Amino acid sequence: MKAKSTFLFLLIVLPAILPCSGAVRSGYYPNSIEEVLKLDNDEIDLAQSVLLVSKRWNNQLNTNYYINMIDRIAQDVRKKVGPSASNRITVEAINDVLFKDLGFKAIDSADNPDDLFLNTVINNKRGYCLSLSILYLSIGEKLDLPLYGVVAPGHFFVRCDDKGKLFNIETTQMGVSPPDSHYIEKFNIPDNGSKGLYMRNLTKKETIGCLFNNLANVYMNNNQIDYAFYYQRLAATLTPMLAEARTNLGNIYLKKNMTDLAIEQYETALQINPTDAKTHHNLGNAYRKKGINDAAIKQYNIALKYDSNYVEIYKGLAWAYHSQGLDEKAIAALKKAAGIDSHDPDIYIAMGSIFRDRKQWNDAISNYRHALIIKTDSVDAAYGLGYVYFQKDMYYEALEQFRTAIYHEPLNASAHMGLALVYNKLGWPEDEIDAYEYAIKADPNLTPAYHNLANIYMERKDYDLAAQYYLTAVKLNPQDADLYYNLAVSYSARKLYEEARQYYLKTIELKWNFPAAHNNLAITLFTLEKYQQALNHAKIAKQQGYAVSEDFLVQLNKIVGQ
Repeated sequence: MKAKSTFLFLLIVLPAILPCSGAVRSGYYPNSIEEVLKLDNDEIDLAQSVLLVSKRWNNQLNTNYYINMIDRIAQDVRKKVGPSASNRITVEAINDVLFKDLGFKAIDSADNPDDLFLNTVINNKRGYCLSLSILYLSIGEKLDLPLYGVVAPGHFFVRCDDKGKLFNIETTQMGVSPPDSHYIEKFNIPDNGSKGLYMRNLTKKETIGCLFNNLANVYMNNNQIDYAFYYQRLAATLTPMLAEARTNLGNIYLKKNMTDLAIEQYETALQINPTDAKTHHNLGNAYRKKGINDAAIKQYNIALKYDSNYVEIYKGLAWAYHSQGLDEKAIAALKKAAGIDSHDPDIYIAMGSIFRDRKQWNDAISNYRHALIIKTDSVDAAYGLGYVYFQKDMYYEALEQFRTAIYHEPLNASAHMGLALVYNKLGWPEDEIDAYEYAIKADPNLTPAYHNLANIYMERKDYDLAAQYYLTAVKLNPQDADLYYNLAVSYSARKLYEEARQYYLKTIELKWNFPAAHNNLAITLFTLEKYQQALNHAKIAKQQGYAVSEDFLVQLNKIVGQ
């Protein structure tokens, strides 16, 4: 399940900047973004503030260097137009300097962190709508222009508003000035009334909140979830009516398995922007994670109403149908997805997995192979194919696929487990042991690996080592009666009868209808000279269908009857 993050970006191209030096600014300014946010909006220097954010990403950053570069650009603009030029003329000069003279360009993706941070945007002369707009606002601030950030769903631009004389500045199109109607139509702006955030002039703190929304996504993509969580909560605090901030906070909650909080954020986002397909999709994912598949299916279908070409929705819908046993609908949804994007390997992996669960092995193999043709290093496809080959007793073919999965992802615990099971079938015990140990290195909480290792050592009569692995497995899964039973057997084998008694008792506490445990407990109690208790459990074992030794029962009855 993929929770899609929502960046603020557009899809057009532009120009870049040459480093230049200038006088270092004097005077005190807060040295952390948290201190900046305590200031009033009119006390905030936007460039210095966002460079503090950049410095947290790169602590070697010389912020004064970039402040001076922005000052230098502003000076070049002022030289072009003089001190008394109108706002419109000054904005046109910024466009000339920034996009023509310096060659800044717009890019259509927000994936690269260098395209967000102000310093690297300046270095690389490229950015997307939010980052180019922040640079533009920073230059305007130096020139005392009445410029404001403006946010739309999935986009950000600049507005000049001088006492009601306003015009927009599209930084992804070299500063052209589209009317508000262009943005309202293109980005499907929701009507949130006077409390809304979209299409109005933002305060500097709100602009920083939009930056934090994208910054959190940068940290998420860098697997730094705690930093992402920190900035995303700040974004939601600074811009509570920004649906993207709510959606992305929901994504982080979902990643942290805080599903109810994720649902709360998604629902808040949809109150702000009810037609956002990605948020409906993510809400569907959250419901599916909670096992509420009817609600998930409803959300996926709503999402499709707003964006029928969004492939991820079909995948989520297919898994929800599959969870309800509606496999024909699941496969139909995936076929629709393949019709939209036939080069998405995950579609065929999902189909392979559904056919695998239906034990339609040949169809599963066909789809997993198709996925591997598209993406030769797909771990999921290789593992799935290995699993199916194992089920078909094609052990050498399974071996190849599990090894392929491990080659591409050395810490894939499931693939190591699959490999161990293949080795078991091939009668290669040392390799089997090694595979289980690798699986444990990949996932120290993988209970079946400990359990199976313990079973191997039980067969080898290495009861001490077997007991160690059983004990670890029991700690990881304290509700598994079979584990306690096997652990008790390992103590019985070492004639540690009191310990064995305790674990047999735990076994039947968890699972009363366990005839072998009652029988073994009876034998253990007999050894401990607890004859009446032994007889009781022997009778229970027999009642539950265990072939209790008649000689044993006769002997117990004699002893108890004396």
